[in-house]
Amino acid sequence: MKLKRRKTTKTASNVASKPKPKRKVNRRNLVAMIISILVACEIIVGCAGLFVLFNMLSDKPAFDITQYESKESSQIYDQNGELIADVGKQIRSNVTYDQVPTSLIDAFVSIEDSRFFGHNGFDMARFGKAMLENLKSLSFAQGGSTLSMQLTKMTYFMDDESGIGAPKKIGRKVQEIALALELENNTNKKAIFEMYLNKSNFGGTGNIRGVQKAANYYFNKDVSELTLPESAMLAGVVNAPGLYNPFRYLDYATNRRNTVLNMMLRHGYITKEEADLAKSIAVEDLLVDPNTKKSDSVASDEYAYQSYIDTVTREVQELTGLDPTSTSMKIYTYMDKDVQATMDLIQSDSYEGVEFPDELMEIGMVSMNNQNGQVIAVGGGRNYGRGGSLLLNHATDQYKQPGSAVKPFLDYALAFEFLGWSTSHVVTDRPIIYRGTTKVIKNFNGHYNGQITLESAVGNSWNTPAMQALDEVIVAIGREKVVEYLQNLGFSKVTLDKFDLGYAIGGSSFECSVFELAAAQAAMMNGGNYYKPHTVSRIEFADGREPLEPTYTGTQVISAEAAYQTAYIMSKAPYAPYQNYMQMVTAGKDYQVYGKTGTTDWGTEGLQFGIPKGAAKDKWMVIETSQITNVVWVGYEKGVKDKDTYFTKAKNNMNIPGKISRALLTATSDETKPEPVAKPEGVTQITHILGTWPYAATIEGMDPRFVTTGYIKKEFAELVSPDTANVEQLNNFTASGSNDGSVSINWGAYPNPDQLQVAPETMDLSLSENGVYVEAWGPRIFDYTWIFGPIRYKARISEGGSVIKEVVSESNTWTENLGLGGGNHTLQVCGYYAYDWLGTPSNEICQDVQVNIAFDTTNAEGCKASGKYWWTSTNTCSDEKPDETTERGCKEFGKYWYGNACHVDPETTTPPTACPADATGEHPNCQCTDPTKTYDKTTNACVVKP
Repeated sequence: MKLKRRKTTKTASNVASKPKPKRKVNRRNLVAMIISILVACEIIVGCAGLFVLFNMLSDKPAFDITQYESKESSQIYDQNGELIADVGKQIRSNVTYDQVPTSLIDAFVSIEDSRFFGHNGFDMARFGKAMLENLKSLSFAQGGSTLSMQLTKMTYFMDDESGIGAPKKIGRKVQEIALALELENNTNKKAIFEMYLNKSNFGGTGNIRGVQKAANYYFNKDVSELTLPESAMLAGVVNAPGLYNPFRYLDYATNRRNTVLNMMLRHGYITKEEADLAKSIAVEDLLVDPNTKKSDSVASDEYAYQSYIDTVTREVQELTGLDPTSTSMKIYTYMDKDVQATMDLIQSDSYEGVEFPDELMEIGMVSMNNQNGQVIAVGGGRNYGRGGSLLLNHATDQYKQPGSAVKPFLDYALAFEFLGWSTSHVVTDRPIIYRGTTKVIKNFNGHYNGQITLESAVGNSWNTPAMQALDEVIVAIGREKVVEYLQNLGFSKVTLDKFDLGYAIGGSSFECSVFELAAAQAAMMNGGNYYKPHTVSRIEFADGREPLEPTYTGTQVISAEAAYQTAYIMSKAPYAPYQNYMQMVTAGKDYQVYGKTGTTDWGTEGLQFGIPKGAAKDKWMVIETSQITNVVWVGYEKGVKDKDTYFTKAKNNMNIPGKISRALLTATSDETKPEPVAKPEGVTQITHILGTWPYAATIEGMDPRFVTTGYIKKEFAELVSPDTANVEQLNNFTASGSNDGSVSINWGAYPNPDQLQVAPETMDLSLSENGVYVEAWGPRIFDYTWIFGPIRYKARISEGGSVIKEVVSESNTWTENLGLGGGNHTLQVCGYYAYDWLGTPSNEICQDVQVNIAFDTTNAEGCKASGKYWWTSTNTCSDEKPDETTERGCKEFGKYWYGNACHVDPETTTPPTACPADATGEHPNCQCTDPTKTYDKTTNACVVKP
């Protein structure tokens, strides 16, 4: 019988006690195993590598060939179509491959990518060598990048403005390689090289990009004109534009240039003789100063035309909504190179004859065609070109009180327009106060000048006449219309809630820029039209969109007539006899110049900076012709303690605004010699008595000193009779009569008692208002009393339509017995004011006066006037009427009563015969027998007794 083996479970002890026999491995199997392991590892590593590579490329920028193309910078041209500037975040002008000289291609290929025309965008040998160098130095100093990779880096991994690239990482390098390969597959080598040259950073002032601008910047050449040493220098710059800038580091730039030449020799592009000859030429001898290429007339070290360029750039942004520094365009402007060059010289302290007393004094300037608003030159401030847009443009962006420069177009233009003033109007310079306050308005010299003409008011820039003029305008048309007028003139900061009478002299909250003041003044030269100041005439876009030609139409803000009148009074100010710093501007100029100055002061705000109270801080000067308006501001942006940031007497005497204005006037107008502003048809001349308002007609033969002629709008060209001129209205008048025949008259006291006597040549200008008293006296240039006598109280007394008495009284009360006869009299008494030697100039007030007078019957006249009868026979007054039918009545009538009747002729009879005549011819003893008769010796007859 066989016993079966029992199965047991293996344990550790069992295994240990009985070791397993070793398996014999076959050599072939071992090799297979190793290979399998290696393949597995390769797969694992490959998968891992692919995973890593995929992650590196996951955020790779999408390839876009247009991203490699370089946008050209914008070009700005002057009024003649000449290039004056490139603007952009980078200054760039693209070229084609065919424009580039062979020396430049060879230089770049030698130093940057010697196998450029042979690889596919990635040079494994160059890259591997760079990696080994990096491992040795434990850095990433060597990049091994081809030109295609560098172009890709500049396109996708570098800030084009700063030139700073993204951090050097393996992932970025992988993406760079991938994009470079895509680039090579989508274009050709020539295009890649062309794009590389156009995008490369060549350093220099203005952030130069592209080889064309670099050639112009460093050598003042077109790229096609470059020589071998010039090409080598440019090829060397791109590696480190800051370090190899020859204007800053000449030695580094020279060494780098020579390195490029050595590489060109090494690669066989040039011979040793060519290399040595190129090295022998000093780099500094190749360079030109880029700051002097703008204009031969600009001798400053500034970046020329920068004030104008910055103004243009901002205007383009407003017009298009695009930034010309990032959107390529051609911008055509109205800039006049000569005028702008003059401003640049002034700003850089390089203009002969214009000096500044300190570094803190600033300037702002503009020259503008006043017929259309085209700006031909801009001065942004001292040394503006060195700071450009980083500085405040004092011509466009600074707002200051304009001072008296506003008087012509604000106060007097509106007076011409709405009050009907003539240019020969007379105003009174006297102390006044702001309405509702106790603030007294003074002139700059603290004096008052009495009666003056408008020409004098503007030429001497007196303050109170201007304020009085605007005050009258406000009364006539309202504050709202005045504010609207200022806003229509382009003053952006004027609002109704801030407006007050202080605006009349450019004070209070009135602030404006140099541009705004120029546009407002220009309206007085062009017939009353406002044109917005502008620099741009045309914009052409590089992307092919429709060109833009901005149009600016004038807005009529005031009549052509009032504008002409304003220009006329400004035409007198820059000449003698006025002393306002403008006389040196016009000296020797044989064409008409118009002008106005303005000054503002610190008030008390400057005390904290050690500035005297009331010291001047801003000075303005407006100098114009019929074509060009020049505005200059000189002053201080802010107060600086103990730095004399104000105009001392010495600074005033330097007349810096005047010297600058003369320079601009010379540059803008000496060649053209503009004609005076043309007089519109709506303006006529008016001749009147000086100082009258309303204007009074002259009197034949009067003193010519009192006759004047001015320009006035035709609609207001009316004269009043001198009889009625300048006499106050009569408001109160009473007259009464008494029974004794007297008449009493009472006139209201004449409002101006000074006119009750012949006026002296000096007048009282004193102010007494709101508890303020200012004593002042000034000259009088005319008074009616000088030709018409003093004012008198006058009346005319009439009865039944006939004048019975003309009354002239020095007092406002008068009484006189008119010697009227008895009875009831109805008199008309008319009172008025009048000059002593004239008729009825003021209004009349008439009243009827009743006078009742008792009759005197003791005489024939009074008896008869009372309606009774005067008996001459008895010299008595009787109610009985004489009757011829009675002997008494017959005799009362002087007739003869005989024959019991009344006869006209006396009764005649012959004398008695017994009565002969004696020797003398008399009949002394004759007697009549009729007792009713008597003997009449004359007739020798008996006649009825009387």
